[in-house]
Amino acid sequence: MKITILYLLFSFLFVSVNAQKMSLDIIGTPPDFNYNTISDYETPKIANNAIRIDVDTKKTGYQIYIRSDGPIKTSSGQSIPESKFGIRIHNTIQVVPLSSTNDALLISLDKNDKDVESYYLDFIVSPLYYDYDPGSYIVNILFTLTKN
Repeated sequence: MKITILYLLFSFLFVSVNAQKMSLDIIGTPPDFNYNTISDYETPKIANNAIRIDVDTKKTGYQIYIRSDGPIKTSSGQSIPESKFGIRIHNTIQVVPLSSTNDALLISLDKNDKDVESYYLDFIVSPLYYDYDPGSYIVNILFTLTKN
């Protein structure tokens, strides 16, 4: 039995507040997670430094939220709970789980001394064990940037 799980990053928002431009750029290729061995199913999968996000806020504080755009399903209709997927800033402990019903705070910075700040993100999949049908599962992630 083989499950292929794909993370795809499709969307991000640009926010303009009080005529002050803010932008978020996503650099890198979303990782693929393939399940071929018993160990693959029984241990977490981690893609370290999977992507980089560059935040240009012209020295203002900001917050970045993440959310999935809906259920994670195959074409056959089998789904995996979104809570099995998470993102963290590289070299940190806290994993932010995905949800399609709530925006989850990934980054919050009250005061920024730089024009552009960069973050490397790790993608994590909790152990799936043997509960899901083989197939390709696509995860669409929306990044939202807002001013503090």
